[in-house]
Amino acid sequence: MEPKKMNTSFLYVAVLTILLSLGLALFLRSSAFAIQHVTVEGLSLISENEILKLSDGIQGQNLLLFDRKALQYKISLHPLVQSVEFRRKLPNSLIIQVSERIPAALVVVPKGVLEVDSEGTFLRRLESWPEKDYPVISGIELPDTVGPGQNLSNALLKAALQLVNQAPPNLIAQIGEVHVNAVEQITLFLRGGVEVRLGQANDWKDKSNALYQLISDSGYTSIQQGVRYIDFTAAKPVIGR
Repeated sequence: MEPKKMNTSFLYVAVLTILLSLGLALFLRSSAFAIQHVTVEGLSLISENEILKLSDGIQGQNLLLFDRKALQYKISLHPLVQSVEFRRKLPNSLIIQVSERIPAALVVVPKGVLEVDSEGTFLRRLESWPEKDYPVISGIELPDTVGPGQNLSNALLKAALQLVNQAPPNLIAQIGEVHVNAVEQITLFLRGGVEVRLGQANDWKDKSNALYQLISDSGYTSIQQGVRYIDFTAAKPVIGR
């Protein structure tokens, strides 16, 4: 009789497990977890309403079971969105955490000004000058077909952005224009009007740090008003007056 008792106990446990699993699945799919509140965090350049529009349809879906990848894809279509993460706040609130693409430079084109990030992604076309100033990259021609969200994949832009990305922030604040020519030689124009001839390089860290140290030196600032250009193409900088 012992084997029959063991079989009955096993069957009882199996049925109980199935019922519990079924009950849990039904509970998780119940309206108790329907999304009712959606909030967005991490925004500086994008309005919350823009992200909520891209998330249209998420309210009412199950907080635990909604399609995360599909919603990530929809929100990532915004050209200023770099990445998206989600946090759940039980029982019915969804928090959308957005990381934005940050403008690094401006490119002047016939129909306005383009904002680009450090990777060369076209963020926005501006009809007027932005409130926050960034270095202007010149010497580049872009096709009219480019649109927000595209990586511009332009060799000259890439060369100019390499300098912008590697220069110290205090130097960037003093750069008005970064001009790149057809052979990727870089010339800077400081906000005070001084031309800085940098030439060509694969790495700008040392040269840009040296430039910042030079223009910050008290000896340079004492003669700054009479300086027309700084030539950094040779081993030692040459100051032209």
